[in-house]
Amino acid sequence: MDVKKNGAVSFWYADMGGVPGYRAPLPGNTDVDVCIIGAGFTGLWTAYYLKQAQPSLSVAVLEKEFAGFGASGRNGG
Repeated sequence: MDVKKNGAVSFWYADMGGVPGYRAPLPGNTDVDVCIIGAGFTGLWTAYYLKQAQPSLSVAVLEKEFAGFGASGRNGG
């Protein structure tokens, strides 16, 4: 039986073979209507519902690591 441990990354990332590759940093200044810091449950759902409520908004979600890195990716949310 192959038992997976929830260690450095969430079970879901471990199950798919590890974390996805990092994207390049923003190339410079960016103008948006709303900037959300953090791509956990709260940040991603906030961006989703903002776009649902007003599709014309430009929304940026910034994350230091990768989406779901913190507690949201480790059943903490």
